[in-house]
Amino acid sequence: MAGRVSARAPASVANLGCLFDAAAMAIDAFYDEVVVEERGSGGIEVEALGPVPSGKLNVAYAAVAHFARKVYGREVGLKITVKKGVPVGSGLGSSGATAAAAVAAANELLGIGAQLADLLEAAGAGEALAAGSPHYDNVAASLLGGIVLLDPLNPRVNIVLEPPSWLRVVLLVRESPGTAKTRFMREVLPEAVSLKEASRWAFSAAAFAVGLARGVKACLSFASEGGPVEKARARYIPGYWECKAAALRAGALAFNISGAGPSLFALADEETAESVAQAVAKIAAGYKPVVARVAVAGALRSIESKK
Repeated sequence: MAGRVSARAPASVANLGCLFDAAAMAIDAFYDEVVVEERGSGGIEVEALGPVPSGKLNVAYAAVAHFARKVYGREVGLKITVKKGVPVGSGLGSSGATAAAAVAAANELLGIGAQLADLLEAAGAGEALAAGSPHYDNVAASLLGGIVLLDPLNPRVNIVLEPPSWLRVVLLVRESPGTAKTRFMREVLPEAVSLKEASRWAFSAAAFAVGLARGVKACLSFASEGGPVEKARARYIPGYWECKAAALRAGALAFNISGAGPSLFALADEETAESVAQAVAKIAAGYKPVVARVAVAGALRSIESKK
């Protein structure tokens, strides 16, 4: 067993407009790094280097404690250091990145060789601490990299897609001061949608997934169709519709809310990405534009071990 393991997990954009709770893409603009070390005494200690709590209130604690209990099956003595790089409360999977890196490093350190489903479940337990209930889209993208489609009711069923080489993700990054932002943005969602909305949303999701898999630019426009989720959440994002219009005029293939917000994202090709970023930045007060790519390597491929 190695004495010290670190893992690096990328930020992620979840929902991707029409794929609510069923997809996320890893983003190479921001990363969390988690270091897990053996310690003599039992128990798990977490130290956070960044604007998040240490100890049991950190998602790394919840994720690794679940992993040790459910997979390892006995008490462990671990020191976990969380180095934040993903903006907190931004809608870019900050808690998911921490949880993914933590379980990837713990799995390597303890020499378990756990199945992906067990890692996803443990990382989801960490995400639940921040969101109120487990969600697997962000953690799946941060663990695996690429663009991940998954069954929100059974994350053991998932598909990883490699992005088209020309795809760029324009992020409009903004942090939220509220620790319960994700919970609130789920509470504002409608409990039911009409059959007409559901059928249209299903078509949009299918067309978008085909576009990702085959690199068809025209199909990526369906990410703009966030349906009732986008409508409900946009009310709490000032200037959202103006930003969306500006991005599409500048040549974006699609535009929508990143996760639960407040950050926003556009899909573009390599020729138009900078123009889209500049166009939205002119009217999006308080947002930082970042042009990124899909990170093809997640936490499971970014592990370093030391004796």
